[in-house]
Amino acid sequence: MNELETNQQIADRICRDFEYDGQKFVRGDCVAILDGEVVAVETSLDKALTRLRSLDPDPIRGMLLEVKPPVVEVIR
Repeated sequence: MNELETNQQIADRICRDFEYDGQKFVRGDCVAILDGEVVAVETSLDKALTRLRSLDPDPIRGMLLEVKPPVVEVIR
């Protein structure tokens, strides 16, 4: 599994369970994930991005997400 897939699985779990690896999250938390680990939890995506880029400046690496329940799309 590559880094993107690992980070996506963690992001999905955080949004589904509001928890990952013993850490609790609340709706609206902005989370930075890098190398399969939560590296920052902030109040805004800008702050989370700043923390992520301070650890790794490569724009291809890492992932940001806003914690909220998954949206189910219904097509009629």
